[in-house]
Amino acid sequence: PGATRENLRKVIEYEIPKYTPFKSSEVYFDYVLLKEEKDWLILYSVFIKKSEIDSILSLLKKIGIRPTVIQTPSVSALNLFLWNKKPEKEEFSVLIDFNEPFFEINLLQGENWQESYHLTLPENHWFSEVQKIIHLSGEEPISEERWNVYLYGIDKEKRRKYGIEEGEGKIFSPPIHKIKNQIDQDSLWVHYASIGLPLGGLVKTQIPLNLLPFEMWEKKRKIGRVLFLILLGLAILFGLNRGMKAYLEFREEWSSTTEELKRLKPEVESIEKLQKRKESLIREMTELERIRFDEISKIEILKELTQLLPETAWIWNLKYNGKEIEISGFADSASDLISLLDKSPLFEKVEFLAPVTKERQMRPEGPQEKERFKIKARIEGRRVGS
Repeated sequence: PGATRENLRKVIEYEIPKYTPFKSSEVYFDYVLLKEEKDWLILYSVFIKKSEIDSILSLLKKIGIRPTVIQTPSVSALNLFLWNKKPEKEEFSVLIDFNEPFFEINLLQGENWQESYHLTLPENHWFSEVQKIIHLSGEEPISEERWNVYLYGIDKEKRRKYGIEEGEGKIFSPPIHKIKNQIDQDSLWVHYASIGLPLGGLVKTQIPLNLLPFEMWEKKRKIGRVLFLILLGLAILFGLNRGMKAYLEFREEWSSTTEELKRLKPEVESIEKLQKRKESLIREMTELERIRFDEISKIEILKELTQLLPETAWIWNLKYNGKEIEISGFADSASDLISLLDKSPLFEKVEFLAPVTKERQMRPEGPQEKERFKIKARIEGRRVGS
């Protein structure tokens, strides 16, 4: 209710046991006021168990790092999106974060955050799931001209896996035109939410949500300015009291220290190069030892399977424990695969782990019937190749 506006944080804290499975003393939380109506407040709240945050804060404290903000990926991504792009008031945007085995969907109308969904990522027809969600939200179909879909959190290989082409139809890469010196565009696709996290320290963000314990960031706001003024005053007094004499002493000491650093710099750089070379050699030796004693190369197994299996068959899951492999997938005739694998000098005792089942699949060229299989085979020994 709108009457809680002046004491909103205390009201939310009191209501925590009602809306979450935790007590107020067990969680950290923050909220963002999205919209104020006549008698109601529309807000977005995030709650997280203290044990999840305290373990991270304890580690950071030990290594001398003081965090300034903790956010959810969706908030970081939305801040970066709205900083790069200012959507029109009637424009609808769909931000989709691929993070297998889940994906998150955020709906915006103009700059207003409307809905947020976090769901299991389907193996096929993921775009149909997005359309269903938008329909359930009471919005118009995604094919309408005012809808724009932006994808992030997914690299080139996975984009090919899900049949996603940048700029195809209404599907776009996330806006990043304000980011300077872009070296690897694909890394911006993948790490879009992470890049948005430090944005709050540089500009005023649209969604200033912070899951850091309230007393930490509140204390910083109150004390930071006072401490700055105190230090500034002390610096001025020190300068007035010491005068030119202190200034000259400082300059002399600075000059002496600079000369000493210049003299020692080649030696320090030489030691650092030797240390890096040592670490590099240790890593190479470790890797060579691992390769030497490895039972069989995983690349060799994949190469053998690629050469043996027909083009009409594919594998969607492979397990290897050093002694045997398990493969699951689809083929026109699963029974033919047993004889093909048996002929290889790399495999022995090839057998089905589960009954073969037939499934009808929708393909671009039309419906096809495939046999689902699960096969186990022992690794016979290292294969000698040219």
